[in-house]
Amino acid sequence: MTELHRCLPSRRAAGAAFLALASMLALGCASVPEAGVPGELALDGVREQAARQIKRCYRAPRVASGGKQISTRLRVRYRPDGGLADVPQIVWQGGVTPANKAYAADMAKAAGLAVMRCAPLDLPPELYSRGWSVLDVTFSPGARA
Repeated sequence: MTELHRCLPSRRAAGAAFLALASMLALGCASVPEAGVPGELALDGVREQAARQIKRCYRAPRVASGGKQISTRLRVRYRPDGGLADVPQIVWQGGVTPANKAYAADMAKAAGLAVMRCAPLDLPPELYSRGWSVLDVTFSPGARA
């Protein structure tokens, strides 16, 4: 089953309210914010909602089992209405080896299509300016749920 990691946007994209956030960790999940960051509990809920919606739209490509070891992280920018602001961008791919690198493009395409299929997301527009406009989403088809 596909495992999705919801991640906070980069410091620049998140705006002044989230300057206290630590940098993204190598695994693709945001570090724990310092206490007192306004709206953090609400944003955790937004990330969970987004992940559930996108996960339902993921269709694993037909690739050899080695291809399912590839994880793909996309940066997705949203409008306040939950629609895509632009095409999801590949930020990172992990687990790519000489034996499975032929499947990397298929895995990235499947991740991008999941994001596009699920747009628009049904997320609270009032929190858009507080950080959910940019989400990093990691697709890990080989991970156990």
